[in-house]
Amino acid sequence: MVYLPLMERKADVLVALPAFNEETTVFQVVSGIPRESFGAGIDILTVDDGSTDSTAERAGKAGSRVVSHGRNLGLGEAFRTSLEYAREHGYRAMVTIDSDGQFDPAHIPLLLGPVLEGRADFVTASRFSDRGLLPDMPGIKVWGNRRVARLVSRLSGIDIDDATCGFRAYGPAALEKLSSFSRFTYTQEVIIDLASKGLSIMEVPVRVLGRRPHGDSRVARSLWRYAFLSLAAMYSISHDHRPWKFYGIPALVLFITGIAADLFVLTRWILVGRISPFTAVGLGGLFLITFSVLLFLFASLADTASHNRRLIESILSDRIRSKRERGGTGDQ
Repeated sequence: MVYLPLMERKADVLVALPAFNEETTVFQVVSGIPRESFGAGIDILTVDDGSTDSTAERAGKAGSRVVSHGRNLGLGEAFRTSLEYAREHGYRAMVTIDSDGQFDPAHIPLLLGPVLEGRADFVTASRFSDRGLLPDMPGIKVWGNRRVARLVSRLSGIDIDDATCGFRAYGPAALEKLSSFSRFTYTQEVIIDLASKGLSIMEVPVRVLGRRPHGDSRVARSLWRYAFLSLAAMYSISHDHRPWKFYGIPALVLFITGIAADLFVLTRWILVGRISPFTAVGLGGLFLITFSVLLFLFASLADTASHNRRLIESILSDRIRSKRERGGTGDQ
């Protein structure tokens, strides 16, 4: 549990920056964030995720509030700290932007506008939806990002061109209803979660740098590790929302296949009085039926857990809405 200091909220929008050893860029990024947009004041929060350099000091000098983890917990934890801070202080909206200098803070109004005007609950910057704005990045990363976007689109049921961009805006409904659990990353998980809850999602084409101005990516340093942990996060959030789709459908397919195999063997035994050379088919059918029953039981348990999760999220959503209406922790 990360301690969140109780500070007076002076604005309606929070711009949050996760930061881990970004002393070379964080001052410039924070300094470039507008202090007002669409008539709404903006507060800035830097979540120092265990930096060993002067990231926290430089962010503070640029005008940001700073919350430090004390040790490196991962991008997902840094995001949840930002989310909890926004909720506890009753902000109407939140924008997340990386502190490595790849995104231009001057573009914040492009994402914030649809959220503040009520045209979308969640807005994410897109590096790939406009071919004229394609970033200069390695071909393997472009290919990988497009494959991930296609998978997220299938899991979420909406068309997404860029599922891994961390430059985003969250409106009141998104702040109330969002759930995030992955420690490694959160970008794909958030889209699937919000889409599953029926919130409106919008992509806005934005020009970004395809490569970090300084150093290597903290998240995608190993593409294989990034791919594995991202898939694990997407699987986790998807089966939470659709347990019967993830377990019930495979269970039904296995059950039907097993029954068909055993009916074939039984028919042969009735007609010719023996099952050889199809003994293995009969045993395989029994195995498939047994495994399908286990999957059905697992789907039932997962469905119960999903109902409990939705109940808890509903209670949490009411609490967050009430806190925002009262003006947040700092105003009470």
